[in-house]
Amino acid sequence: MKTTLLLLAASTSVLAQNDPCKTTHTDQASCDADTKTGGGCTWCKCEALPSSCWTVSNSKKLPSAVYQCDSALNTADNLAEKLAENRAAIEQHKGRHSGWTLSKDPVSPDTLVRITVAVRQQNQPVLEAELLKRSDPTNPKHFGKWLTKDMVDSIVAPSRASVEQVRAWLSKAGGDHIESSSTGDFLSTTVTVGAAEQHLFDGSASYQRYESPGSSLSILRLNTTYTVPEHLVSHIDFIGPSVRFPVVQTKKMAARTQDRKLFGPSGNGVTPTTLRKLYNATGAVAAPGTKNLQAVGSFLGQFYSPSDLSKFFTKYAKDAKVTTPTVHGPNQASNPGVEAELDIQYVMGVGRDIPTQFWSTAGKQPHNPENEPFLVWLENIGNLTDANMPLTMSVSYGDNEPGVDFDYATRVNTEFQKAGVRGTSIMFSSGDGGVAGGQSAPCDVFVPTFPAGSPWVTAVGGTTKSNPEVCASFSSGGFSNYWPRPSYQDTAVKGYFNSGVSGIPDSSLYNASGAGIPDVSAQAESFDVIQNGFTMPVDGTSCSSPAFTGIVGLLNEARLAAGKSSLGYLNQLIYKTLGPNGGFNDVTTGSNPGCDTQGFPAAKGWDPVTGWGTPNFGVLKEMVLALP
Repeated sequence: MKTTLLLLAASTSVLAQNDPCKTTHTDQASCDADTKTGGGCTWCKCEALPSSCWTVSNSKKLPSAVYQCDSALNTADNLAEKLAENRAAIEQHKGRHSGWTLSKDPVSPDTLVRITVAVRQQNQPVLEAELLKRSDPTNPKHFGKWLTKDMVDSIVAPSRASVEQVRAWLSKAGGDHIESSSTGDFLSTTVTVGAAEQHLFDGSASYQRYESPGSSLSILRLNTTYTVPEHLVSHIDFIGPSVRFPVVQTKKMAARTQDRKLFGPSGNGVTPTTLRKLYNATGAVAAPGTKNLQAVGSFLGQFYSPSDLSKFFTKYAKDAKVTTPTVHGPNQASNPGVEAELDIQYVMGVGRDIPTQFWSTAGKQPHNPENEPFLVWLENIGNLTDANMPLTMSVSYGDNEPGVDFDYATRVNTEFQKAGVRGTSIMFSSGDGGVAGGQSAPCDVFVPTFPAGSPWVTAVGGTTKSNPEVCASFSSGGFSNYWPRPSYQDTAVKGYFNSGVSGIPDSSLYNASGAGIPDVSAQAESFDVIQNGFTMPVDGTSCSSPAFTGIVGLLNEARLAAGKSSLGYLNQLIYKTLGPNGGFNDVTTGSNPGCDTQGFPAAKGWDPVTGWGTPNFGVLKEMVLALP
């Protein structure tokens, strides 16, 4: 036996020295996937010697009685078939964004990378049509007749064929586990860089590491346009991470602490009592046993303290019933953040006695390590039973629109639609940089924000002072570059441009045909917030969103008490009925400077600084109770 092995080894040693497949691949998976090296590789098994990788041509020179090579690549016909497999690109490589430099350190093939595939959903136009039909106050037959979770899933869930084909493709890369969302519209697995390059992208692109100078940010991206098998193109929306580069941001949209701006002659800051009085909601509370639910969304490691919430109610809302929010996700009560504290204290302080959920979502979105993982949060929301679905949600996070991948944002929009058609109203703060975007920064053209610029959420701008209120100068507003103006905004936006108000910026600075931002507004300066036991003043549209959301929660309470549905997706209702008929306190003074301009001036009616203005609960209550 020993002699046989020596002879066999000797007979193949010279052949092996000149075999590029043998020197390149040490495992069967990467070997069989290689259709280019040496004209194609094949894995050959041997009882007497270790199995190994060979070129197809050299494999035919091996003793057939000793070596058994993979048949899939052992014939010229099969090899030609594999080489001829059509492939296509899903996303085009458009070069790097500024702020990223190629790392000098090569990416090891053994580096792990998380691959997330957005599987294409079905019937998105049908979902949109159902949402618009059921949220239209001029359509009494369907208004407020929201769909159940099962109904929504039956409309948009990907086909079984799409899920199975994408799953089979991912399995080729050797991921230990493929994770799936409840309906299969997101599939994720962790694989090595080498396996992804070879088995998923067929060598069409390779991963490189990029760094952001002056920060600790580091990302993996493909170096060029990648391809996938052509039959998969119709089943995939996007793959992350791949070829899109995030815009480097130094600060997120969040609550800002500034010099205290006094509200009223007393010298006190804004409190829930202040807001409820200002917006004509004094005395409005939820009834015991209500089926109403409100929620706040929190990201980026922002947590709230139950102790601070209790102190806040003791100091600023003594007549409220102190309840404990239901927490979804992680919450480090010992490490509270000002954003999370602000959001939970004011949505509960204004939306008095409404059961509340606190959603804390960890992680990052697939394309941008700096963006909030909105899809993760929305997927979790979408998995809720109908009985546990919040009817209002406030989110005070966001980014400049150019910093969010369009395909990703589009999928986020679909999730917003799915929540809206189930009867949930979603509010987002508009941003704190005026026309410069989320935070004030140098710019040549105006910068819209996301998700505030999505037509499928209600964007809340900021005001200050009282009797009358004026727009907060930092209140972000303008027009989306991603999404066209929805038809329900036409009359309001055209009315603004035709109003004759002086100082409207030159149209070359923004997309006048895009979706208008914001829709409404609320107070945004000098909010008293308790953090770590101490009161601190907070400014920003991060204040506006929970304040407005609390009012919407009280409107839902009135409708539920009358045996009616929640308000759900709000925007058509706002633009067609509530805004034109005096449901909001019109804000006509001030502007939102940025980009070396004065920004947009406020005006009568809707404007891209404060939207329709701030809520008048008493008037709005009468209006929404008159609806079906």
